[in-house]
Amino acid sequence: MTQFIEIFQYKFLINAFIGALLAAAATSLLSVFITLKKISFLGEAFSHIAFAGIALSFLIGTEMTLTTLLFVLIVAVLIAIISKYYQYQEANIITIFLSVSMAIGIILVNLNKDYILDLGSYLFGNVLLVSKGDLIFLSILIVANLAFVILFFKELFYLTYNFNIAKLYGVPVNLVYYLFILLLAVNIVVSVKIVGVIMITAQLILPGISALNLTRSVRKAIFYSFIIAEVGAIGGFYISYRYNLPSGSSIVLLTFLIFILTLLYKEIILKRKL
Repeated sequence: MTQFIEIFQYKFLINAFIGALLAAAATSLLSVFITLKKISFLGEAFSHIAFAGIALSFLIGTEMTLTTLLFVLIVAVLIAIISKYYQYQEANIITIFLSVSMAIGIILVNLNKDYILDLGSYLFGNVLLVSKGDLIFLSILIVANLAFVILFFKELFYLTYNFNIAKLYGVPVNLVYYLFILLLAVNIVVSVKIVGVIMITAQLILPGISALNLTRSVRKAIFYSFIIAEVGAIGGFYISYRYNLPSGSSIVLLTFLIFILTLLYKEIILKRKL
């Protein structure tokens, strides 16, 4: 406990700790819908697309978050346009852009070898990279996520369980879906410093799927997802500090352990009911 309190003696560690909490809170609000809609592949795709944006920002010397966000949003719009206009399967187009973006990122890294080590921090996560500006951005993002979920909860619910029937009854599913995708892209770009490009998908999925092991209520699941993500962030940050381990990996592994515990809980409850 004393070692945990030591964290608050250093300003950069305080920023890192707050950043981990805020990033976990932001992604946890969307995690349940990502899990239910079975679109975890989008998280994987956007995180790898973000790699090219990060490499580009280092090469041209611009602000990382804004450059990466702009890059990812442009690619997201291109995916939507190509898949709809040419009637291609969206998953196929996403896979193509994922691979192309990674190829672009690798080429950009090789064009500027001085930043390979820095990029490694973004690949695997490093909360010490979090700045005051990132904390402000994450705070705004939490408000945006919460407002979106509250305002479009009914539409998200219908969209999650039956897209076609929701569309038949006049629910603006396409608009809500694309807004959700854009918001997801923003969350990935902003949170990538904490968990890293490689493991951000796990951070997007684990809180939601763990919460759904505990309840069938979507509203309760969102609340549980938030709690699980925060426990994972606090515990993972402490483990990272205590044992000098990568922060992103520590957070993801602890959240995974919580997932395993919820599976055991679910198994016990189901056996009792039988």
